[in-house]
Amino acid sequence: MPDLPEAKPVLVTGATGRIGKVVVADLIERGYAVRATTSKPLAADGGEVDGLLEWRRFDFMVDDDWDGLVNGCCAVLHLAAELGKMERMQQVNVEATRQLAEAAERQGIAAFCYASTVSVYGSGRQRLIDETSPVLTVDRDIASQYWALDYVRMYGRTKLAGELALRAVAKRTRFTILRPAVVVDINQLIGIRDWSPIKRLLAAHRHAHHIYVGDVSDAMIWFIVRGLAGRGLPGEVEVYNLAEDDCPDPRHIDFMRKAFSVSHDRRYKSVPIPAIADWLHDFLRFRTLPLRNPLWRMRFSNQRLKEAGYRFRYGMADAQRLALSTLEKSAGIREAER
Repeated sequence: MPDLPEAKPVLVTGATGRIGKVVVADLIERGYAVRATTSKPLAADGGEVDGLLEWRRFDFMVDDDWDGLVNGCCAVLHLAAELGKMERMQQVNVEATRQLAEAAERQGIAAFCYASTVSVYGSGRQRLIDETSPVLTVDRDIASQYWALDYVRMYGRTKLAGELALRAVAKRTRFTILRPAVVVDINQLIGIRDWSPIKRLLAAHRHAHHIYVGDVSDAMIWFIVRGLAGRGLPGEVEVYNLAEDDCPDPRHIDFMRKAFSVSHDRRYKSVPIPAIADWLHDFLRFRTLPLRNPLWRMRFSNQRLKEAGYRFRYGMADAQRLALSTLEKSAGIREAER
């Protein structure tokens, strides 16, 4: 393992996002210096430095000093992505990823971890999905491959194009592509109570595909450290699903029932409709053939992740316990105030 306090900084793009905030904090806690990117203005022209944390303003739509961004770092953890605005996805998710990877190669970066997504699989014809399963057609939109809204399909295709860009660039740097499932924090687990009655009715029975943000951060750092330690071949590109679909109580309704029992909040009450009715709803909504599996029917294998030696630091069971504890405390405070 590298000498963490004396290591060069790890570049973290997308550092202000849901995952990025946790990754930056985890890296610093473990003794790494961090160079974090943001597109927001900084108070100092040359960036802001606070102990082990250095902020760099960098807009993936317009800035082009990729070598300057990467120079002096030991590794890159690329989280930045455009999730909603279709007109930005090609530049941010594909071109910027390619340019960042090329800079990493030129600057002799040892390890590069790219956050992709399980959306690259679209709506599979098979329910069990591993890293060898078919993926979306990357160069054109085929609506029947993914039962999703237009921007979601484009997000999946551009993230897959980002993966292919890494493969085209890879020569010396060790690249790891992680495909997370649905990343959640504690507040998002609790926030299920704010769903509309219709969404609770339709989605309660669904497999949530949740993976705790703390585990996503831990896994990404684990692979970075692995690459810095020289594991894997230079120029190698490894791909892993980052999912915990084999966790206990994986459905939304499972958590909702526990949450109601500790909080007595009726917003967690729901009677789920039969799964076949939900499937027919999706089929009629997207009207595509051949028949495929919506996301909630698919299962993402993490066997390759286990074979690499990684084990989740927390797990969804612990994340749910923390969320339930938070709800129970809040319910106790409300009761005491009455």
